[in-house]
Amino acid sequence: MRLRLGGAAVALLSVGCAGLAVGCTGQPDRPAAGASCSAVAGPGFRWPAGIPANLPMPPGARLGAVQQLATGFTLVTFTAPGTVRQSLIAITEALQAAGYTVGRGIVGTSQSRLPFTRSGSPGVLQLTAVDACTTRWQVQA
Repeated sequence: MRLRLGGAAVALLSVGCAGLAVGCTGQPDRPAAGASCSAVAGPGFRWPAGIPANLPMPPGARLGAVQQLATGFTLVTFTAPGTVRQSLIAITEALQAAGYTVGRGIVGTSQSRLPFTRSGSPGVLQLTAVDACTTRWQVQA
């Protein structure tokens, strides 16, 4: 997949959705009554080399994997509490507050994709529902 950001073509990794586990409500967008999607306290992690240190990170993020791609980009996969919708709204606001330009993305209830750029450096974020209270994040920058 190719995406144009700032007039330059940037090769981005196509990330497939390998299926998702829907929460007990049958809707990945809403936690079950009484369920809490709050962040778990903990040290979290630091962005690896290749990812801007000022890139916002959601509370309760738990690192899954870091990959250096042949395209020169770094791909970071992690999970965080919250629905795809909640996460998308929060990260869009946080990116803009941190000086990033947010592009048009693809928005869905169980999966969303959001391009961003800052100072000519492009990136893309993909959010995928894991269950009613957990979202898998994939950040490529």
